[in-house]
Amino acid sequence: MIVTSNIVNDLNTAFQLINMGTNDKIRQGEQLLQQIRGDIQYPKVLFDYFQAYEISLGLRAAIELKLWFKEYRNFDDYQAQYVQNVVQTIKQHIIRAYIMSEAPLIHQLKDAIVYVASRDFPTQWPTLMADLNQYLTHPDYVYKTLKLIYKLTEKYVYQSRSDPLYEEIIITCDTIHHNLLLLAKSLIQQIEALQNLQLSYEILKTLLKVFYNLNFQDLHPHFEDNLQSWMEFMKVVLRLQPVQGVEQFLFKCKGEALRCVLLYAMKYRDDFGDLIQVFSSEIWNVCTQTSTGRDSDKIVLCALRYFKTLIAWQDMKTFFEQNIKILIESLIIRNLSLSKDEIGMFSDEPQEFIEKFFEQSDLESRRAQAVELFKTVTKHFNQQVNVIIQEYLQAYIQSGMNGIDNEIILINLIIEASTSSFTSKDGTIDIILSQENVLGFYTHCLKPKLGQIFELQQQNQSVEQKFTPIQLAFYCRYLFYFRNVIDKVELPTLATLVSKLQLSKKTTLSNIACYTAYSLINVRQDVKNYANHQLYFENVNISSYLQLILTDCYNNIKQQQKLETYSLKLTNSLITLLKQEIFNAIAALCNLLQDLLKNIKLEYEFQNVHLVFEIIASVVDVCIIAKNSEAANQLQQSILNQLDELLRENKGDVTNFVLQIYSLFLQVQTNASSYYQNLLQNFLEIQNWNESNSSLFQAYIIFFQFGFQGTNLPTPQLQAILKSIVSHSTSSYTELSKFLIKSNSQWTNIVLTIIFEQYQIQQQTQPQISSKSKATHLSQKLINKEVFLLLAHVFTFYGVEVLINECSKISSQLLESFLINELGIIKSISQRNERKLIFTMLSAILFSGQFLTQQSWNLIFQAMVENITLKKRNPLKFMGRITDREVTSSSGFQPLKPVIARNTSEKLLNDEDKLFSAQFKTYYSNPIVQQQLPIQQLLNQQQQELLSNLIQSV
Repeated sequence: MIVTSNIVNDLNTAFQLINMGTNDKIRQGEQLLQQIRGDIQYPKVLFDYFQAYEISLGLRAAIELKLWFKEYRNFDDYQAQYVQNVVQTIKQHIIRAYIMSEAPLIHQLKDAIVYVASRDFPTQWPTLMADLNQYLTHPDYVYKTLKLIYKLTEKYVYQSRSDPLYEEIIITCDTIHHNLLLLAKSLIQQIEALQNLQLSYEILKTLLKVFYNLNFQDLHPHFEDNLQSWMEFMKVVLRLQPVQGVEQFLFKCKGEALRCVLLYAMKYRDDFGDLIQVFSSEIWNVCTQTSTGRDSDKIVLCALRYFKTLIAWQDMKTFFEQNIKILIESLIIRNLSLSKDEIGMFSDEPQEFIEKFFEQSDLESRRAQAVELFKTVTKHFNQQVNVIIQEYLQAYIQSGMNGIDNEIILINLIIEASTSSFTSKDGTIDIILSQENVLGFYTHCLKPKLGQIFELQQQNQSVEQKFTPIQLAFYCRYLFYFRNVIDKVELPTLATLVSKLQLSKKTTLSNIACYTAYSLINVRQDVKNYANHQLYFENVNISSYLQLILTDCYNNIKQQQKLETYSLKLTNSLITLLKQEIFNAIAALCNLLQDLLKNIKLEYEFQNVHLVFEIIASVVDVCIIAKNSEAANQLQQSILNQLDELLRENKGDVTNFVLQIYSLFLQVQTNASSYYQNLLQNFLEIQNWNESNSSLFQAYIIFFQFGFQGTNLPTPQLQAILKSIVSHSTSSYTELSKFLIKSNSQWTNIVLTIIFEQYQIQQQTQPQISSKSKATHLSQKLINKEVFLLLAHVFTFYGVEVLINECSKISSQLLESFLINELGIIKSISQRNERKLIFTMLSAILFSGQFLTQQSWNLIFQAMVENITLKKRNPLKFMGRITDREVTSSSGFQPLKPVIARNTSEKLLNDEDKLFSAQFKTYYSNPIVQQQLPIQQLLNQQQQELLSNLIQSV
């Protein structure tokens, strides 16, 4: 190739500058490159340069060439035509240059070829595969050639099928199939002769990857005609015996061969059907030879997925009935024991281990895939699986129940065969394994072991000297999953026994014990009734057991170096269930809460901090329910200093939680103490209500609600706060307004005036909706909805007449005008509690008299019926509900459960649609209304039918 010497010199200078490594030199080199990149000769110069110069400069040229071709693949037709001659010249030589190159140049050239081929092959580069095909027969170049073919054909797997792609696959297969088959046969001969095994395995693995790519979209005639030869080749690969030192290379090859067999079984069943049984036997024979290490993962995972699919085939039923035990032993049992990685995780990564242990979060591991296969096997061959598990169970009992590995495998077999339907919250729901096996293991194997554990605990001896921590963890796992099957009478005793294990020095076992005890005492009354969340032990007195477990929690938390989620959840649940029984141990509880608050300062983790304050809130809530001010004061005195220290640190989440706890304490006191009064005065200062503090507003408001009880509200300060927050925290404005309106009806006019002033400002400044202003428009719609909700709260507290009168004081047509402007909200409102509030108010407005003009009445009526129609058509959209509006506050406020329960003021109707229909039925029964109201013009046929059905149902 002939190029100008000036470009070569400039290129050489640029690369030398870049290789100097200083920022200034690199910048100068890049600037020089930028000047010559637009030259049509640029790629030619790069191609010649990397072959002629020493490696550091040559590599830089190869990288630049790759980047140029990366841009070239996206050229339009005009750009491509402009450089056609240059690119064509390079394409004539680049394959040979790639074959003759070594690392690191070869990697850059491989990418460059893939980039140019993605644009030009096959139409503008028809010789590409032919050029590569000639090197497939050359021993020295075959590996490089296959690596490049693999990269070129990789897209056949992930690209959607199209005519151009299909044409490319046909050309590729037509060109290289013959040499690929010859290579496959010669590779087997080399491997059997033990010639250069590592390289032979690498070539074999790449060949199998190319085979997979070429066959993924469709079965090419060449492969179909040579199906027997290729499948014989796959069988030979699966039967190859490992040689010491290179076993991992062989197993990778077998994994790729299995992937190819699985592809044929799934996609080309009609052609491959006769070979399925043969390969099934080959596959489980291979799997019995694999280790538990990660080097064997690919082969085992492919096998597990292969059989999971085949199990469901009706024409394979007889085959699997005859071989089900072999399948379970070779593929399932081997992968249900604990791997070295899991044992290490048990010691070092408690949280990750527990997630996989109970919630099966590792969806792609060998164990997870074995579990999925076993569930499928149990579903289709339930009787055979029951018999096999019964045999294992009897053999285990006869062996004296020794062997931890066998015990763990048996527990896993019973759990996984049983859990066709379960949730981590409720354990096993529908058991498809026979209860004889499930309870047989519990009665004959687990109960005697639990008896031994109980005796050791009673004698204050170490349980972990006789049972390993992992063994104890699996006993917990069994109890967790089958707590709905075990007699509920036994659950309190089991929970007490398991709870003792939380005192283990092994963090993972301690957390598993807490989680298991929590699940045992929170078993539901009716686990299959998803609407019934009532706990079984809410109405059964097991306080003596719960107090023992609470003592264990106390001792466990005392010894912990940091807060642990599972022990906190268990503690909170115990307090909720014990209720007033906690007063028997209020001093110990005070000490416990002091320790928890101390630990917050040592390590902040939101979930655990939240749980600590939930525990405190639960204890105070019990005091409120029992009206036990003495216990509440004792608790308050013990932790008030710590709470005050946390409040002074001014951390957003912690401040929110502390103020909520204070609001609960205030509900047990007749008058707010000077400490609380000072806080109230401090929070009234307007600087606390700037936008940067918006995440605290909800907590301030809750604190106000109970701090100002029985006192005169400071009107000037609160009015100033309302004006301050209405523009940047409308949801907080609504919550504060609800409190003020409820406390005194005189506040109604003040809050409505302020929010309608803000509404008018928004209406006047509202921009046209465009793609750039959608976020702003959404924000405005949310604010408009807050106005709607505030009106609904006024209606809820004082009725429709007060609502209409107060709005009329501001402007005579204010309410009607607002409703007409916001018909879109009426049509689309879907959050359940918000919809109830708004629909209840609108029904009262529509059917209370002549407040609205007929035109406005018609429009609002239409909008409500349209909303009801949408709900019937898409009920899932209307399922969302919020117990109280603070729960989903956009500010990030996180409410405590007892605070939510005590801050819910509205008594909402069960069905606002029926209320609307009943009131309309009464309203429409008036003959005059029937004459004046053109229903057929207002509603379409579907809406009329819907309304008629609703009227008939009331």
